[in-house]
Amino acid sequence: MARSTPSFSLQRTLAVRFSLTMFVALLGLALWGYLGVRNTLLKQLDRSLESTARLQVDNLVAHGSLAAHKSVVLNHFIEEVNRFVATRDSAGRILTSNTALAHDLPLETIAFQKSRVGRRTLITQQWHGHGFRSIYLPVPPMGRTEAAVLQVGASLIPLEASLNTVLLQMVGTALLVTLTTAVGAGWLAASAVAPVRRITAQARAITGEVTGQRITAHADVSEFHGLIEVLNAMVARLERASHWHRRIIRDLGHDLRTPITAMRAGVEVALWSERSPDDYRRILASTLEEIDRLSLICDALVLLGRLQAGEVTLDLAEIDARVLGREAVAGAQEGVGAHPVSLVQPAEPVLIRADVRLMRMVLDQVLDNARRYTPPGSRVEVTVGAEGREAMLTIEDNGPGVTDEVLPHLFEPFYRSDTARAREGGPGLGLTATASIVTLHGGTVVAKRGSEGGLRVTVTLPRVDRARGSRPEGSGSAALQ
Repeated sequence: MARSTPSFSLQRTLAVRFSLTMFVALLGLALWGYLGVRNTLLKQLDRSLESTARLQVDNLVAHGSLAAHKSVVLNHFIEEVNRFVATRDSAGRILTSNTALAHDLPLETIAFQKSRVGRRTLITQQWHGHGFRSIYLPVPPMGRTEAAVLQVGASLIPLEASLNTVLLQMVGTALLVTLTTAVGAGWLAASAVAPVRRITAQARAITGEVTGQRITAHADVSEFHGLIEVLNAMVARLERASHWHRRIIRDLGHDLRTPITAMRAGVEVALWSERSPDDYRRILASTLEEIDRLSLICDALVLLGRLQAGEVTLDLAEIDARVLGREAVAGAQEGVGAHPVSLVQPAEPVLIRADVRLMRMVLDQVLDNARRYTPPGSRVEVTVGAEGREAMLTIEDNGPGVTDEVLPHLFEPFYRSDTARAREGGPGLGLTATASIVTLHGGTVVAKRGSEGGLRVTVTLPRVDRARGSRPEGSGSAALQ
């Protein structure tokens, strides 16, 4: 059982990707804003701590003591004051403090030593499970106290609470904007893929039962113009292929029925009564002719299929196109006496590289076509020539020709005009195979109206131009009757 390819919604994918992109961008912006607010609040706290510390140093110098607070509940003190002040002696021991809660303030040895030499130092530590920001300032020497360093600190609990609130607000805003963006992105994606849905609906409505159906939705939109053009070209090709297949079935049935009907009639006539040996030979000869016709149809179908599938390998050889012309004319003169066939050729060789057998088939088919579709006595002329780097073989008759509407279709499989159907005809594949063979040789075949109103078929092939073998143009001509 074949696995089905998993499908996904382009609309949903666009909406999700756009929303995720917006969320990541907003999250990054929120993080950047959070870090900026945190940095600003820390700077403000540092400035406040430094101001408090300098005031306490001045008060200590003036009065010799610190102002005391009676609060004994840590959380209340942090909410109301949040300034812990302590003096330390030269050994780092706390001498006095502004509250009994500061008796166990953490000591940072390096910061303490720096302050001993007169340097202001700010440091963040852990105290009671939370961050604690301290500043160390040296105390001027004075006789009334042994204080050497003043430490002023503040718990970071209020700052952390403020930062958490800001972060939650930013993340919430990012989520809300992302949700709004998802709704907008869904609408935008739906608008973007709506034309594709309409194009798909029109494409599904093309069943092939009505010719000329094309996709017209949003054909004027530049972004979809190329897609619609490609789809319409594909529909046109499929339409032509469908028409070609229907015509093959119809015409092949017609071409097969004709010889089968003739053979059945001959056999029935032979069975009606006793016949003379000559009558039996005549009936058998007629039956054999119809069998040959069936073989021709089968061979033409096989050859055309191989040509179109690219399964024919050319056996290329260098040959004079005049030789091909002479052999084709000689064969036509032997097989058909009611159509005089002549050859016009240059005096100089016209060298080409070709598969001799296939090129003989091309010329025989075109000559046979001229015989079949012209009345008895019509002249057929084969002309071999050269022009520049091209060799040309032209077969022209002076029959009634074909209409301008029919000319472009002569090399299509099974194509025959209505007038041709009333006359003797082959399977309708010969000229198609002819065009395929010529194309395989890198040449072209063109059908035009002749100078006398008949049909002129010109086969053009690349010419082998060798200085010792030929000149670019022929210098003379001779006719073979």
